[in-house]
Amino acid sequence: MTGLMTRLKRQLTTFSCTMLVAGNMIGIGIFVTSGRIYKLLPNPMLILLVWLLGGLLSLVGGLAYAEMASRFPRAGGGYVFLREAFGPFWGFLSGFSSGLVTIPGTIAFLAMGFSKYAGIANPFVSKGLGIALIIAMSYVNYRGVARGARLQDAFMVLKLGLIFLLIVCGFASMNGSFGHFAESMPLSQSPWALLVLAMVPVMYTYSGWDATVYVAGEVADPRRTLPRAMVSGAALVTGVYLVLVSLYLYAVGVATPENKSVIVTVVSTQLFGSVVGAVAGGLVALSVLGCLSATILTGPRVLYAMAKDKLFPAFAGDVHERFFTPARAIVFQAIWASVLLVSGTFDQLLDYVTVPSVFFLALNVVALFVLRRRGQQDPGVSVYRMVGYPVLPALFVVGMLGIVVNTVVRTPGDSVWGLGIVALGVPTYFVWHKWGSV
Repeated sequence: MTGLMTRLKRQLTTFSCTMLVAGNMIGIGIFVTSGRIYKLLPNPMLILLVWLLGGLLSLVGGLAYAEMASRFPRAGGGYVFLREAFGPFWGFLSGFSSGLVTIPGTIAFLAMGFSKYAGIANPFVSKGLGIALIIAMSYVNYRGVARGARLQDAFMVLKLGLIFLLIVCGFASMNGSFGHFAESMPLSQSPWALLVLAMVPVMYTYSGWDATVYVAGEVADPRRTLPRAMVSGAALVTGVYLVLVSLYLYAVGVATPENKSVIVTVVSTQLFGSVVGAVAGGLVALSVLGCLSATILTGPRVLYAMAKDKLFPAFAGDVHERFFTPARAIVFQAIWASVLLVSGTFDQLLDYVTVPSVFFLALNVVALFVLRRRGQQDPGVSVYRMVGYPVLPALFVVGMLGIVVNTVVRTPGDSVWGLGIVALGVPTYFVWHKWGSV
């Protein structure tokens, strides 16, 4: 490292930001969580409805985040919004959850997931390849956000092309049945209760629509770029998900006994045969790789923002004088994610972090009401104001909190673990405060 400076450079375009949003959203979720939705909601119309609702919530959340990011066009995302609205404690909890748990844990999970869907069974080879992927992609991002964005753009364009090919060839194969859309199985509970419960894996699959706010400090013309990228990215992904889920229903009805936890393989085998069905694993592996690239790009910006506010060791706030990236935060994230990967304990953790993630998404949109009432924004910035305020953001908050409450009541085990992870940030914050870091 030749030298360090303190400012990031604005060079991300609307296209790159849109691809970042879509790439961060389309990961492993749509290829695995759809099977869980099948079991929870064995009714095609309810299945399509829950995916549509998830897309609409993501779109509204994206618009709210776009306004907050235009008010504070800095790196850090939700950490910045909560710090400005509610003070450093809540900002720290958000940053702790995303910067030290959720994002690096997701990186570790995705790196292992790539090996799994690429057909690598040996655990040592799998973990070795995962670490190599983390290091390689971190190095690309280390050498410039534009380089990282170009890598992400390439993955996303290729991923969308292959998904489009799967959809077109799947329906053209004529090996499914549109009669599956008329099938239904008895529901174990009321449809509304099941819809809310199904929203948890759905929102996990839609997670990532807030990707660009983490890199807001490197976005060119954030007032225009951020809302365009978030709306375009969320709309694109919602359309892709609805068509993919329709393809799943066309291939495999809700009344069939197949193992739907690996639904993309079941669907591909049904539509194309066992040989091509195996190729589906390659598509999932590529999708995981694209999501891994997007996650590695966004994560260090949280640590960078926390370090600038003295809520994380100062090294993470350094910016490389040549590459204009939070270089040391990128290195730290790569090391920490690799440690988590080697430990092999983060597979289940990702199930636990969904509830706290949804909680902080809701809390961040609550922050929008506070920021508007106070008129808070950085000096000299041009603010984008979201459409539908205050009704749409209020509906978003109610919907997200409803998901949290329903999940805590119905599946308290996973929820308590997830909230416990966030709770670890409370003593950590006060330790920093006692050491004079705040």
